[in-house]
Amino acid sequence: KERSRVHMEKLNVAVYCGASLGKRPEYAKHAAELGKYLTSCKIGVVFGGSDYGLLGVMGNAAAEDGGMVTGILPEFFTEMKDYKAVGKEIIVPDMHTRKKMMFDKVNAFIALPGGVGTMEELTEILTWAKLDIHSRPVALLNTAGYYDHFIKWLERAIDDGFIPAQNIEELLLVETDPIQLVDKLRDKFNIKSSC
Repeated sequence: KERSRVHMEKLNVAVYCGASLGKRPEYAKHAAELGKYLTSCKIGVVFGGSDYGLLGVMGNAAAEDGGMVTGILPEFFTEMKDYKAVGKEIIVPDMHTRKKMMFDKVNAFIALPGGVGTMEELTEILTWAKLDIHSRPVALLNTAGYYDHFIKWLERAIDDGFIPAQNIEELLLVETDPIQLVDKLRDKFNIKSSC
């Protein structure tokens, strides 16, 4: 299996999330909790790299406690007003290179609430899994039911024969709590040590 060919010294996850905070305070709360818990579990974070929105909240929370945080940014992001990187900064020429490099550096994926960019990253990773490009776990943090409609759409696509799966669990790990979500990922990799 492809998952066994991903050789890394430790577990690294890509985190996809919004460059805005959203209107609900629980989005930022869960982003911070996720970042802190990933660090306490010694899980490396690879993400979009900027200090904006949920990206910044999660990245800063992970970096605060000395976590291994890698931010991968396309060059044009560095030209934005008030730009500030989080973690080890890697600048790449464009978005396609950014997504490919994030993919190459991780053995799992987590999506938090976000906009069309987050949804595009999530659906691309799911597509690559269905095309057998990878078999790494994909996890969804469904804070405040943010992804309920997306989950229902996936279930409908499965029921109607557009996605070859028996159920949603074949595609995604879904949780409403960041700690439980990370623990599910750790179980997938048989990590027994405490955080």
